Amino acid sequence: MRDVVRDPAALERLRVQRSRLADRLRPPWWYLTGSAISWAVLFAGPFILHYLLHGVPGWPSLILTVAALCLLRLLPWGLTRATGIAVRLRNLRYRGRPALIAMIVVWFAADETENFLIRHGLLAVAIVVAALAVAAQMALLQARLRGIRQELRAGGGAE
Repeated sequence: MRDVVRDPAALERLRVQRSRLADRLRPPWWYLTGSAISWAVLFAGPFILHYLLHGVPGWPSLILTVAALCLLRLLPWGLTRATGIAVRLRNLRYRGRPALIAMIVVWFAADETENFLIRHGLLAVAIVVAALAVAAQMALLQARLRGIRQELRAGGGAE
């Protein structure tokens, strides 16, 4: 590594290489589409439970939720196969971490808000909350990927 620090040409090659690696982390169309569909299914859960499965056993909703969670788990695997870069929580300092935490907070907050609104008969407001939650999840997903790209360009994450 000391040779790279002394040689400006090698340092420039390393910077260009990191920039190319970061540019490869552009999500394909199917990644964003699959993520949006999965989040929409998860946020439709309270509606399904209250209106479609009222009095029916909860296993159909459980199957739908598990399927959406499996898709959310398979999408990063497909992104890794398509780009060659594993997108996961590397350490506690990486730049995509705040967006990931915000995604978890939005998920729980929107789910509880939907349940509250549906119980009080405010269906239209609950639908708006679900749509805004899906939009927020997609914006946070793109922010997370952007943070990881910035980390790669800065030299982090290349283990």
